[in-house]
Amino acid sequence: MKKVKPFRKLGAQEALFVELTEKSNGAVQLAVFFRACKSLGVEELLKGMEYLHNLHPMLRSRIEKNHHAYWFCDVAFKAIPFEIKHGALPLNYQEEFKRLGSKVLKLDKYTYRFTVYVNEDEEVKWIAFMVSHAAMDGRSLLLLVRDLDRYLRGGAEDKFSASIMQKSVVDYVSSIKHLKKRKSAVGDKNDVSSKWPVEQAVNASLRKGCSMYRVLPKKLCSHLHLLSKHGNVQVTSIYNAIAVIAARSLPGFCSTTELMLPINAQYLCKRQIDRDVIGECTTVLTISLSSDETSLDLLDLARLIQRKVYLQLRSGHFFKPPLVPDYSLVEIEHLAKASSAAKDYFPSGICVSNVGDIGEYTGPLTLFDFGVVMTVQTHGEHPIMLVTCTIDGEGVFVFGYCEPLVSKESALKYVEKYMKTLREFSEGSDIYTS
Repeated sequence: MKKVKPFRKLGAQEALFVELTEKSNGAVQLAVFFRACKSLGVEELLKGMEYLHNLHPMLRSRIEKNHHAYWFCDVAFKAIPFEIKHGALPLNYQEEFKRLGSKVLKLDKYTYRFTVYVNEDEEVKWIAFMVSHAAMDGRSLLLLVRDLDRYLRGGAEDKFSASIMQKSVVDYVSSIKHLKKRKSAVGDKNDVSSKWPVEQAVNASLRKGCSMYRVLPKKLCSHLHLLSKHGNVQVTSIYNAIAVIAARSLPGFCSTTELMLPINAQYLCKRQIDRDVIGECTTVLTISLSSDETSLDLLDLARLIQRKVYLQLRSGHFFKPPLVPDYSLVEIEHLAKASSAAKDYFPSGICVSNVGDIGEYTGPLTLFDFGVVMTVQTHGEHPIMLVTCTIDGEGVFVFGYCEPLVSKESALKYVEKYMKTLREFSEGSDIYTS
């Protein structure tokens, strides 16, 4: 039997995500739920899923570890687990996210699975992907929805080509010449963490990844963009500022804190990474905020965050912990093991990822009209994660947290505070408020 060759070695961030998933009860597994808006049968959908699987190499991926971890792209579609879920409509997103997130992917065999929710007429109403974040990011999942929609409406004959990350995102970002190079090791001991207290310290085996979402109506979302334009501040900076303001409602809020901001590395790497690539293409920048800064009003805080993000982008300091191309798998394993242990604090602050307008990734969709994306938060690194996007003019805000490190009651208070602040600002009539 011919021996299969690996595609390439895992990058440092990919390896860290794998270890976090395996050691922290499914941590950083990435879920996307998307809703069908037209009649779609199960058999038709499965044909589309098999088409996607055969088109994109990372859907056929698995991982082998020895002294290093390697990608292999040889998994057959028949090896991918999936379930057809009856009697689960209307969809209870909170319960299904928790249920699916607790099923840890067997990454040596496959890197994704999916669930299909059908009504009494066997029509598909919702589909949920659960994927390894080491293999794919949220942007990739949106492209998969686009490709599935295109196939199901008969557009597969366009013969568009699939793209794959030839190098890891850490390798791409580290090779950018105009950025300053960070010389710290994987476990940089000089990093200052915010030390927010957890509500109940438990190890990873007792943690549950949880999520909920809220929607901002089109009218308010449109007015928010107008306010942003006149206030000379980006909408994403407003979202970031509200994330900090809402955190004041959390038990043990740490006024001197950090804000973690995942960003698409394609913007940094110019034309090195294909726009339609399916893979892990996310880097992270972290900004620190003093107690004086976190007490600013919304627009002043948003402008401050915007300036800090700009300076951080120029600095070339990405990833936390700092990651380098020539990493040690043993060091990565130690980092993941530390995340899985019970501790009485969160090492980092709020994490906010602004995806932007979904239509810019997918183009017009025919069969699907709504979706939400979130990662499983059982690593216990930050108290709340927020993913924001716009779908057909509506603002969608997906919140992730980990029980019992954060209680459901506290998470609900945070969500209510966030949406109340957002609505009050969006409904404001004075666009020159400073």
